[in-house]
Amino acid sequence: MATFDVVDLQNKKTGSIELNDAVWADKPRRYVLTEVVHWQRSKRRAGTQSAQEKHEVTSTTKKPFRQKGTGNARQGDLKGPHMIGGAVAMAPKPRSYAYRMPKAKRRAALTTALTLKAQEGNLRIVKDFNLDEMKTKKVVAALDALGTGRTLIIDGDNPVLKKSARNLPDSRYLHADGINVYDLLKYPGLVLTESAAKSIEAKLLGEEG
Repeated sequence: MATFDVVDLQNKKTGSIELNDAVWADKPRRYVLTEVVHWQRSKRRAGTQSAQEKHEVTSTTKKPFRQKGTGNARQGDLKGPHMIGGAVAMAPKPRSYAYRMPKAKRRAALTTALTLKAQEGNLRIVKDFNLDEMKTKKVVAALDALGTGRTLIIDGDNPVLKKSARNLPDSRYLHADGINVYDLLKYPGLVLTESAAKSIEAKLLGEEG
């Protein structure tokens, strides 16, 4: 078991927490991070690009010029991809870029990302992230005290924190259920509430089983 300090929003130690090495001190497999980030970004691609093929082009079917005597290659109409205003050769069409990623790889990437955060000293576990009022400056003050810079904040259901963090220019709030490799790598700092850390661990160990 790995032991981590638990602090308050003023960065003062209030206790400690023991978490499973299989999640927080796993053997880093950096190559899996690349695979999972590519998978996440592929799922997010809109895939809405489209261009007209020859049968979709609206144009006259009249021959552009007579068959012989002009010195030009014979042409049947103006719809071909080599003609101005014609179709597009091998035109792109709307499609999904999503593909399947094995659950074991997704889990390995998450444990690797969490382990690296802990090893690099960029992980803070707070007792809770309860704010007495809905103010962005309250979140900024807490992050300044924690010294995490650009930060991914993860908690459970916390509507006050969620709304207070919406306008943060360089940090983001995320529900524990939405934890993902892309956001873990995007933000150097990681702040977890104690309950969120336990929830994430339970989820990942459950997937392992």
